[in-house]
Amino acid sequence: MENNVKLILHWSVFVLAVAVTTGWLVLCFAYLSRLGWDGLMSLEPGALAATLAAAAGPPVALWLILVVTAQRQELLSLKRAVLDFGLAIRRGQDHAESQRRALLEISAASQRQAAKDGLAVTLDDLASHASVVAERLGVLEPDGIAQAWERYGSGDRWALMRPFIARAAAETDFGDRLAGALKGDAVSQLAANAFVRGLDLLRGDGVAGEQKLIHEILEDGPVAQVGRLFTKEAAVVAESDGSNADEDQADNGGDQSVSIEDRLGPQPTLFQPESKTA
Repeated sequence: MENNVKLILHWSVFVLAVAVTTGWLVLCFAYLSRLGWDGLMSLEPGALAATLAAAAGPPVALWLILVVTAQRQELLSLKRAVLDFGLAIRRGQDHAESQRRALLEISAASQRQAAKDGLAVTLDDLASHASVVAERLGVLEPDGIAQAWERYGSGDRWALMRPFIARAAAETDFGDRLAGALKGDAVSQLAANAFVRGLDLLRGDGVAGEQKLIHEILEDGPVAQVGRLFTKEAAVVAESDGSNADEDQADNGGDQSVSIEDRLGPQPTLFQPESKTA
């Protein structure tokens, strides 16, 4: 609407200027026609120049004013257009910056979710290994294993590791008997070793190391205590296996045809309630 009004105003001024100029030229021709060609040529050069300047001066001045005014309007329009263009560029930059921040937030959220999912999978794997050791060595009864898994599913991530800590605190010879049981059951020993390796990999994960609470849990929490317990017993088992291997080799005279059952040892040694200390 505003542009239409400006256009009508410009055309009105132009038509008015043309009309004024035409009227002025008609008046000048009428005046000069009264003088005639002879009268015009009879004028002195200065008078002739003044007459012609007086005739052409007003139209020239009028159109010069109109041209200057139009140029001024064009410059103002160009200035507004440049300002609008700069404002559009600034808005585009702000929009791009907002999108960049949104993408960074989405990426950070994705990384946090991936780290959370990876940590959950790792804890599930550690709990599975701890469950294997607890079930095969009799640290927990079958009903206790089921209840521990129920607590684990409800959110208690240490339900399958806490029995080891409780038995170690209540029984002074728990570590020795655990070493003997691990020595006697290759499956439990493999599960304990897998637990320790998983814990080491989790500690070496950069994402977990950046979070102070997770780092503290991995260093001093239940999973770390069970890991230290398995690491200690694994060292005892390795030393005992080395001495037994030397003795077996000496007894068998270097015979390499030992059956796989002999190498794995006897069946699991379960912890008996009467071996507990007060």
